[in-house]
Amino acid sequence: MTTKDPEPKRLDFETHIELKETSPDVFATIHEPWVFNITNTMPGPLMMAQAASAAWKTVPTGFMLDSLQTHFMLAPNPKKPLVYKVQRIGNGRRFAVRIVNIEQDDKVFVTITTSFVNDVRWSGRAMTHAVPMRIKRHPERGGWKITLDDFEDMRTDKGPFMKFERLPLVHEDPKNPATTIAPVVAQIDPPISAPRGSAAHILAVVHASDYHVMDCPLSVHDVAHGAWPIGDRTKTARPAGMKIMTSLNHTIHFHTHDGFRADELMYIEATTPWAKDGRAMINTRIFSRQGLLIATVVQEAFYVFKDESKL
Repeated sequence: MTTKDPEPKRLDFETHIELKETSPDVFATIHEPWVFNITNTMPGPLMMAQAASAAWKTVPTGFMLDSLQTHFMLAPNPKKPLVYKVQRIGNGRRFAVRIVNIEQDDKVFVTITTSFVNDVRWSGRAMTHAVPMRIKRHPERGGWKITLDDFEDMRTDKGPFMKFERLPLVHEDPKNPATTIAPVVAQIDPPISAPRGSAAHILAVVHASDYHVMDCPLSVHDVAHGAWPIGDRTKTARPAGMKIMTSLNHTIHFHTHDGFRADELMYIEATTPWAKDGRAMINTRIFSRQGLLIATVVQEAFYVFKDESKL
């Protein structure tokens, strides 16, 4: 009688970011990651989510992710495991700070600083305000349903475990790209098993925060980035107008830890307040389906164009 080998574990978002602790405050990847099919590189937001997960394992119970700041230096080999080394910088009553170095072959590829906040109820005087969504919902989409998923044609059993659809640009002043909004709708798929308000949904927002962000400056300048035009149901991709597109740094600030699910539709508003030469700044606001401001994101990106005269 022979024993069958167990079937490989079916991945979803939660299993995709799993880590194993190899020594105190040191963690390693378990699963080979999904990679971009064009560049064959490991996605930065996956590393950010795993780094935040590693840091989260070292903070006291009841602390929630408050902010994350990432500096990308080198692109790791997606075929080799990554090592996440956590440094405990500070433990306060209200905040805890950790630095995570992502290493491969004893070389640091990415450095991430994370801040966690004690999620106890605030008492005393407080200030309360939040910017509203500037783009109206789309009831004609059947309740904000993603109908043209940008990842559909590149999805594998390794991921990405989410859906994205770019919506038409909104121009406040067509002559000024800095005022244009590049909207995106996104959701984690398949659904997350963890309940609303748990770490999985926070980490999923981290994971979703980086896709189509660097496209924003290109879109407002009408530079093709290898995808099909917004709303093109024939999915006819336009050849990329640049040689290199990479993130230099990425910062996320969370404003709530509850009241949303990452496997429900999230609305992302991207704007680019500044661009010069081969660099651009992108500001992003991430809202829940109901319009709750979940997080704000700031990213700096670097581009090398094939034909600079088009800009």
